[in-house]
Amino acid sequence: MKNSKGMSRTLIAGVLIIVVIVASIGVYALVTYPRAILSFTVSFTAGFDFQHKEFDVPFLDSWAQLEIDVVSGTTLWLARIQSGNATLLSHAESQLGQTTYKSDWIQAVSGRYNLTLVAIGFGSLEANVQVTSKGGFW
Repeated sequence: MKNSKGMSRTLIAGVLIIVVIVASIGVYALVTYPRAILSFTVSFTAGFDFQHKEFDVPFLDSWAQLEIDVVSGTTLWLARIQSGNATLLSHAESQLGQTTYKSDWIQAVSGRYNLTLVAIGFGSLEANVQVTSKGGFW
């Protein structure tokens, strides 16, 4: 009888440990799932124009990705993500109509970053901009 009781306590403890581990992994996966942390629209006119935005990469996230969906325009544009004086991403492109630029995932530990978009040219540019972050699980 004693042996059976000890066995059932061990079984309950084992099941509880497994449930806690699975729940912890589930919560971590949910918290670090890719999500938009900055989203805005830009509309640049002919000449020189720029837009500067700050964003925070959340705790537990360590990767960021920039996506620029150009709706219309013909101009030269530059996108840059910086942390202090360090440049994490810099991309320039000559734009002729609709296109979508999506960067690779860049390592960006939790903290504050700056995104600068610059347009130079005789044409205009309209685009939707989004920065997405994710954790190491994904």
